[in-house]
Amino acid sequence: MGNIRILTSKVVVFIALMCCSISVHAHGFDYSVLRLSIMSEHTLSLTLTSSLDAFRKEVRQHFSKSPYATPEEFNEQLLAHIKKTLLLTGENKQIALGEGAVTLGHETSVVFRSITLPKNLRKITLTNGAVKDIYRHTTKLIVTAESTGTQTHILNKSNGFTATFFVE
Repeated sequence: MGNIRILTSKVVVFIALMCCSISVHAHGFDYSVLRLSIMSEHTLSLTLTSSLDAFRKEVRQHFSKSPYATPEEFNEQLLAHIKKTLLLTGENKQIALGEGAVTLGHETSVVFRSITLPKNLRKITLTNGAVKDIYRHTTKLIVTAESTGTQTHILNKSNGFTATFFVE
């Protein structure tokens, strides 16, 4: 009876520690999630989510000569940084991200909706340079499309924060 109680206590502590480590990792400075949803043959949306601290570090590093003073200025600088460093390429041509929106919070999201893809596009190469300056940063890329299902890639320094995937 005593051994079962000890084992149960160990299992409960283990599960509690696992839950805590998952929640810490989800808002970690060195981790982000990039969701790319292919909505139709020629349109997709892109959402990059990371901690506010990670985005602040990138903005401070790349806009040190003109630091932001308001949240609106931060949003503008963050969007400019991401448009410059997050690259989508198809058929050797860069795909424009278009209009973006920032949702600030402990977990901050940057969303680009209605990204237009070239016709007859078969594959896309994505390079996430938006967070590459953060030491040991890792991005989980989730690509969702009706025709190909869900694809998952891990982007980090060893692969140049780059992945190639099929869209048809």
